[in-house]
Amino acid sequence: MLSENLEKKTKIKIYLVLTLFLICFGAIWKRLYNVQITQHERLLNLSNKQYFKAFYSTPQRGAIYDKEGRDLAISIEADSIYANPLEIENPLKTAGAISSVLQLDKIKLYRELEHEKGFVWIKRKVTPDEAEAVESLNLKGIRFLKEGRRFYPKRGLAARMIGFVGMDNHGLSGVEYFGDDYLKGKSERIVIEKDALGRGVNFSKEYGGITEKGYDLRLTIDEVIQYIAEKELAAQVTKYKAKGGTAIVMDPFTGEMLAMANQPQFNPNSFAQYREKDWRNQIISDNFEPGSIFKLILSAAVLEEKMAGKDDIFFCENGELKIGEIVIHEAKGHKYNWLTLKEIIGKSSNIGAVKLAQNLGAKRFYDYMLKFGMGSKTGINLPGESTGKLRDIKEWSGISLASISFGQEISVTHLQIVTAVSAIANGGLLMRPRIVKSVEKDGMVLEEFKPEVIRRVVSEKTCKEITEILEYVVMSGTGQKAAIEGYTVAGKTSTAQKADEGKKGYSEDKYMSSFVGYVPSKKPRLVIMVGIDEPEGVAWGGEVAAPVFKEIARQSLRYLKVPSENEGIYTVKNRELRAKNYL
Repeated sequence: MLSENLEKKTKIKIYLVLTLFLICFGAIWKRLYNVQITQHERLLNLSNKQYFKAFYSTPQRGAIYDKEGRDLAISIEADSIYANPLEIENPLKTAGAISSVLQLDKIKLYRELEHEKGFVWIKRKVTPDEAEAVESLNLKGIRFLKEGRRFYPKRGLAARMIGFVGMDNHGLSGVEYFGDDYLKGKSERIVIEKDALGRGVNFSKEYGGITEKGYDLRLTIDEVIQYIAEKELAAQVTKYKAKGGTAIVMDPFTGEMLAMANQPQFNPNSFAQYREKDWRNQIISDNFEPGSIFKLILSAAVLEEKMAGKDDIFFCENGELKIGEIVIHEAKGHKYNWLTLKEIIGKSSNIGAVKLAQNLGAKRFYDYMLKFGMGSKTGINLPGESTGKLRDIKEWSGISLASISFGQEISVTHLQIVTAVSAIANGGLLMRPRIVKSVEKDGMVLEEFKPEVIRRVVSEKTCKEITEILEYVVMSGTGQKAAIEGYTVAGKTSTAQKADEGKKGYSEDKYMSSFVGYVPSKKPRLVIMVGIDEPEGVAWGGEVAAPVFKEIARQSLRYLKVPSENEGIYTVKNRELRAKNYL
């Protein structure tokens, strides 16, 4: 009996031990399955992170061309210098030798080289001379890696429009920023093996990636016209010791920007040496009060709504008009009695503009400003565009209608104005301005940005009437210095007082002098706007900006081989006779 109980207890113990063993084996098997099968990829990645360190080299960026395929921005191979501190026997001596060649901080470099790690950047994308100088030192632990470096062969040409890239090869401004997703290539992944203490040892060849070049961008900019615009603008800014200037050339029928010039310039190959404000494309980002140029929008609205004809006359109050407590005067101290609508624009009468605006009414005027694109972005394929500032009509004061009629109390960009004037030049269609023409790969067009009509703003009939008025401005009005031998020119001047910074009212000696026009006036090929910011001495738009328009237009028409007009050729010699016939 005792023997049977002992045998029974022994069996129970065996079963318990076996059950416990099976439970433990099951738990171990489950754990192994989880580690080896379920979490294999995750744990392998964690393991690799312990033994490998990855970074990315700079791929070759796509090129930027002008409309004729001429290089504006390209990528070239450059040496980047790095070190493996584990191979360097004397970090202080090595740091001293390299810092003297590359003009680096010796102490800072020494601290980097004495670290127990396998990879340290010394200097990326060095010049060929710097690379050769460091290589000639024949220092142990110092190595070279090829990376893509951005290069702008035309230096400052169209720099504010093209933009530049940072050390990581990403676009930071201009077309480089807008087209970054197209231009940037596929990075090369470079992996360094690490030892048990986490220190870098050497490159792991099996972890290398493949660098893929980015797409190319073809712009609407024409390098020759861009050069002409920059040359003539720079000369006038220098002559009048101006703060800066802008010049824009646009094809009114396609919306293509043929030139976008800013002064002063900067060299994007060394952009870090310039002030941040020198990088900004003033044409699209800076707001200004347009002054008398805005009378174009007003007169187009008046004619379109048939509130007056170009030969209707208005009493211009002999130079003074009081609205509430404000007295409005003419520019230059002129005093006009009776003027036709055409003469109001031609002589740039402020009081005449007020009379036109009063005839039109605030609501209609406001609606046409919106139609012409004021207060909204044009949609150009560039970053940093401003909307300008057009206050809602509910916020207007008793003087606002009068002030806006001659271009005060409203802020616009140069691009908004040249786009609006292009609508008049092409017969009434507001076009979306374009700077990028196509995306290409190995010469093949992958994507094309075609002309886009935003809306019709006025009729062709109104545009023809406005063109006649603007021809008169150039022939007998304020824009005579914009006249070009062999071509009829339509244009408008402006001499806008700038607001006093930090004060109320307007400056007595700071102006934005502008001229905008198109040529040939009957069949326009070019719409050009010139702005000279704060010229010294003479400030009138007709004196300062109009001559720049003339030279840009004259040289560009010759380059484009636009024949002179066969009929009604305007020449300076017969100005007086034709002006009399016009009147």
